[in-house]
Amino acid sequence: MYHITINNGNNSCDIYILGTAHVSEDSIRKVEEVINEIDPDLIAVELDSERFLALINEEDNNLKNVNIWKVLKSGDIGLFLFHTILASFQKEIGEKFNIKPGSEMKRAVELAKLYKKPLYLIDRPIDITLRRALGSMPLKEKLKLFYQLFEGGDIKELDKKSIREMINNAQELVEILKDLSPTLYRVFVDERDKYMAKNIFDTSIGRKKILVVVGAGHVKGIVDYLKKLERGEIEIDLNELTEVKRGRNYLKIAFSVVLIGIILYGIFSLSSNLEMLKKLTIDWILINGTLSALGVILARGKLPSVISAFLVAPITSLIPVIGAGYIVGLVELKCRGITPEDIHHLFKCDRLRELMDNNLMRVLMVAAFSSLGSAIGTFYFIPKFLGL
Repeated sequence: MYHITINNGNNSCDIYILGTAHVSEDSIRKVEEVINEIDPDLIAVELDSERFLALINEEDNNLKNVNIWKVLKSGDIGLFLFHTILASFQKEIGEKFNIKPGSEMKRAVELAKLYKKPLYLIDRPIDITLRRALGSMPLKEKLKLFYQLFEGGDIKELDKKSIREMINNAQELVEILKDLSPTLYRVFVDERDKYMAKNIFDTSIGRKKILVVVGAGHVKGIVDYLKKLERGEIEIDLNELTEVKRGRNYLKIAFSVVLIGIILYGIFSLSSNLEMLKKLTIDWILINGTLSALGVILARGKLPSVISAFLVAPITSLIPVIGAGYIVGLVELKCRGITPEDIHHLFKCDRLRELMDNNLMRVLMVAAFSSLGSAIGTFYFIPKFLGL
């Protein structure tokens, strides 16, 4: 535990920052001991409102009660998979030690209620953190991170001693994350350190003694930012740290415009030859639809997905920003009824056969292959529309 006294401009406040591991029995016991020992005016925890409600309602918000159909339909599949990978990893460690992730936070919440202490949620909403991470991470970094997560370490090697060592050497682990993914470090660690430090600093006004319960990797960063805030060296804007920029894929938009222009040019060129225009239209539907449907068959998709690929590919090819794979993937998802376990097991497969039999991988393959078939058909017809 780290103790720091700060002057917020109105009063001095003692702040005790307890670094924990979210799946450690020792951390639960330490929370109990520290609260009884220092008797704080207020207890602050590394939670946002969503995770707080999940904890007190004892919901497993990591993998259960997730509407995957809604996730895919909203286009947030990347965000969801990212969240699921991290949650699955934490859950697996928790199961090994028979402790639910976040149990030390829940214990802090329970004791705040028992001793009638004010409780303050200081962390940034998890969905904003994930969106900011995915939105700013370069493709190369995403691939590197995915590889590291897929390879992963062996959870079986972890024991209580290694968990204690991780807490004691939390800063070294933070540095490893920084090397692995600078973007992930900035968004998951540094930005949240700023966010929590600002909340702690503001809530210290009128308080004499505050206990802060956070993951061990955040302790040093929070302390550093508290000192800078006290000295007036920095200003932290919480609105800036919660802003999520949604950029447009200008490449896809440009390609869509060019493709539609080529098709319109072809139609205009053949407008005087209705028979040829009719033949070209029929060929477009048959070839584009058939190739997309063939892609679904190669991916061993369900019959409704094959039919939907044939029907939608000729239409979605005219609007590449939508894509046949998106619609066909939703159909395949509906047919297969993906479960959270499918998502969890996707990243635990050791053999190619096991990977290919995973329901979620099958949905992704159906979506990819149907798009590939449609794309081949589209590029096949571009010279024809240009009269070549």
